[in-house]
Amino acid sequence: MPDPADRPEAPDDPALAEADLAEGEAEAGTLSALQIEVAHKLISVIRSGRWQVGERISDAGLAREFAISRSPIRQVLQYLVARGFLAQRDRGFTLARRAEDFDLAEELFPPSGGEQLYRRVLQARASGEIGPEATEAELLDLLEAPRSALRRTLMRLSAEGLAERREGHGWRFAECLDNVQAVNESYAFRTVIECGAVQEDTFRADPQEMAALEAEQRALLAAALAEIKGSDWFEANARFHETVVSWSRNRFLVRAIQLQNNLRRMTEYSEFTQLTEAGLRRAAQDHLSILQAIRQGDRRLAAALLVRHLSRVRPETDAPA
Repeated sequence: MPDPADRPEAPDDPALAEADLAEGEAEAGTLSALQIEVAHKLISVIRSGRWQVGERISDAGLAREFAISRSPIRQVLQYLVARGFLAQRDRGFTLARRAEDFDLAEELFPPSGGEQLYRRVLQARASGEIGPEATEAELLDLLEAPRSALRRTLMRLSAEGLAERREGHGWRFAECLDNVQAVNESYAFRTVIECGAVQEDTFRADPQEMAALEAEQRALLAAALAEIKGSDWFEANARFHETVVSWSRNRFLVRAIQLQNNLRRMTEYSEFTQLTEAGLRRAAQDHLSILQAIRQGDRRLAAALLVRHLSRVRPETDAPA
């Protein structure tokens, strides 16, 4: 997700850049778990249609979006350059193959163990396998995961506001959006946050982020339903809403929408695998209409379109927001 603080890019260190270049040419077997996780995230974004062939991919922008340093980003970009999926010119990276070709690129990387365990915990919490509270021993028995991997996952959930360590021992998990009342309350809260963000005096849309969102939503609009993974669809939609709120330049509004997206992520990954053609098209078209109103400077219209969009994608309908 874009950085709500809109921090300036850090200057390149020539020595670090040369080291990254050398490391990036390494074989797949030398990639770390973090780099493999970065690769899967990057490929998911590329498959969503954010960039067209020949367009520049910013390593600094990805580092901010993924909340990590540039080094693992560069190493993954270099790896994809060596295999013809990206191109490199003047130390910059561009897309060399079509988004749909990146299904093949994903096969170059082994599954991300950390991401798989993270999703397993979310699914177990959403299904009730994991209750509101659990000890680490109970979680180890249920998930059959290494203790170190489980602890990393729990710390990630804690950072996302989805879990907190109990006094003494054990963990307390956030409430799931697993009933109609909770989901409706979440949508009502999001309506207040998102519409308020658009009407903030400090609201300024970033042109590059705007173009990226438009490309991503157009790609979803044009794609065949069978080509879209549920998790990719969820992340594209979560990215849309968080990016729009981030243009308010209000860190508290951004944190609020991030927590809502994390709560939705806990229950909706599985639901997003049951997309309908009509629901997907309507949601993507809604997003494009909101972006068009923002581009035209009509923030009042954008807020009204957001209200309509969020009101018609509540649980009784067939499309997520």
